[in-house]
Amino acid sequence: MNKIPKVLNRFAKPGWKSVLTLCFVLSAGASARFHNASSAQDKPSGSIRVKTDASDVQVFLDDNEVGRTPLTLKPVTAGIHRLTLLKQGYEDHTEQVDVSPEKTVTVFVVMKPLTAKLPELPVHFKAMHQHRLGYCVGVLTVTAEALDYKSEKNDDVFHLPISELKSVSRSWGPVPGVAPGGINASTDAMACRIEAPGRAYGFLAFKESPADPMSVASARTKELYELVYTLWTASLKPREK
Repeated sequence: MNKIPKVLNRFAKPGWKSVLTLCFVLSAGASARFHNASSAQDKPSGSIRVKTDASDVQVFLDDNEVGRTPLTLKPVTAGIHRLTLLKQGYEDHTEQVDVSPEKTVTVFVVMKPLTAKLPELPVHFKAMHQHRLGYCVGVLTVTAEALDYKSEKNDDVFHLPISELKSVSRSWGPVPGVAPGGINASTDAMACRIEAPGRAYGFLAFKESPADPMSVASARTKELYELVYTLWTASLKPREK
């Protein structure tokens, strides 16, 4: 599942076959989580206490969302785990945490405000645009004034003035028929969600093609998020005076 299409192609075409496939995937995922949880109980475990200077920070353990700070995670299988913290307006924080059996590891993180430097505009992002079922591929052009998207087939085209955006965050957002957290935890953590009046848009940017590894697409999507977020917050300042 390190290739984006393997995650998303299952939902690319609507119809009864897609519905059956979706039900099977969700059922299989639930069974896998139950099996993993049962297996984890049989292994030595400890806990992780996570605190941050900023409140309500999203916490991901091994790319799975587990809650918001402050919180204590338990039981956590002994060994090395990847801890990721996300909050709108702040830089991402990722670190490795070594959990020992029957011990609690305390992690305190000072979140750094996002200070992304603006590149020369416009910037063109190859991106996947989320639909209710499936997605399309196209180019998202970012200027100081707006976001313009055009799919490869020219059947999905829209113009979003940055000053009219309601929010910019890191999430796919809810999808009909799929758990509210997103299509899955790893893509939900890396996606860029943009809310405008009357509609929300989810994007995954990539470098070369939709077959890019998730790590490559994640880095490119982060660039998209930071750029749009910086432009959006800058557009809010005149309103607040």
